[in-house]
Amino acid sequence: MVRQELKDRIATLQKTPMLDRIENMREMLVSAADEAQEIRRLPEWAAKEMIDAGLYRFAMPAELAGEDFLAKEQIETLEATAAIDGSIGWCVSINSEINSLVLRKIPLDLAEKICDDWNMLVCSGQGYANGPNPGREAHREGEGWQLTYQGSFASGCHNATYAMVFDSVGVPDKTTGETAEASWVIPQGEFEIIDTWDMAGLRGTGSHDVRIEQYVPPEHVLPLDALDSSDLWENPTYRNPAQVPYNKGAVGLGIARGVMDEFIKLATHKTPWGSGTLLKEQPEAYIRIGEAEATYQAARAFLINSQERVEEYLGPLKGGHSEPSTELAQLALLSSTHAAQAMRHVVDTIHNTAGTTASRMSHPLERKLRDAHQAASHGAISYRNYGNVGKTLLGEEPPQLLTKVNRA
Repeated sequence: MVRQELKDRIATLQKTPMLDRIENMREMLVSAADEAQEIRRLPEWAAKEMIDAGLYRFAMPAELAGEDFLAKEQIETLEATAAIDGSIGWCVSINSEINSLVLRKIPLDLAEKICDDWNMLVCSGQGYANGPNPGREAHREGEGWQLTYQGSFASGCHNATYAMVFDSVGVPDKTTGETAEASWVIPQGEFEIIDTWDMAGLRGTGSHDVRIEQYVPPEHVLPLDALDSSDLWENPTYRNPAQVPYNKGAVGLGIARGVMDEFIKLATHKTPWGSGTLLKEQPEAYIRIGEAEATYQAARAFLINSQERVEEYLGPLKGGHSEPSTELAQLALLSSTHAAQAMRHVVDTIHNTAGTTASRMSHPLERKLRDAHQAASHGAISYRNYGNVGKTLLGEEPPQLLTKVNRA
């Protein structure tokens, strides 16, 4: 069992609403974000303060000392952190998300072991390796597995207590040549961080490669279908295949919200060169900020509404559905994609309207422009999803991405 001490700690945190906790941390998060830009990862001291505020446990079950947030609350939390800084919001998104993903099909005793550490933070490098690597293969060794693996984009890996390698990467079984019938969780100290994250956008996320070359004992082995719908936890998050996409869409919304807020502050005191009037008094400024606000509100409402419809359809664990209908799953993916892609356009437009000021490295709008583009490039919310869903609207057979709805 997870210690009562941790459940009591969460109960104490819940006396302060999450959005108030985030606002109370604003100054600290701004400082952490600035340092993260320099060191290309979230500093350890900041990760600890964010852990202590519950910023990685909110989507976890109450039984494991989590807050059991539904999609709307998760989206609001991620949006609020990303509005302060994109890299901060991304780390909260990725690591809160993987903290819950790892629990979907996990043996209960392993779930309790991982979550009984207050500092629990799970990362996962799922992309192809960005640097020299040993390849990917696994083979059974007794009840465990000998695993050789390197994967990229392991956001938050420097602060992680575990790294997760799951089925979507298709690690081949050396013996059979087929996909290995397992997923794995690797404790801190048994995976190596390979310095490969040198990006402009989301620079502070520490999304480096992780490398594993060792034996994984049976107690750290998960099923191959580790991300399929869970029958362990009541929260419909654990049966929603759009959890990963809506997390990314929420970050896009937050970055755009932060851009609009910064623009409003700028427009009240900047007089563009050669104009003679404040930026806020010029028609293009108030037209564009009005249009941006409308686009933001519409995308936000679409994202939240689609996930609430999925949750309503899934219903309770007993007597409900184990996965959404294909139509609802497509809608959930479309809304997540639209949140990220529409917000990228909003950020572009507002950045352009702000003028040269927004291009200065010292100005918040410059970093937010980079972050919006990097966030929108994630595969889970790629612009290609418009086409994937669009094909079905024109009567074509949906691609596998849209038919296998039990994949997060």
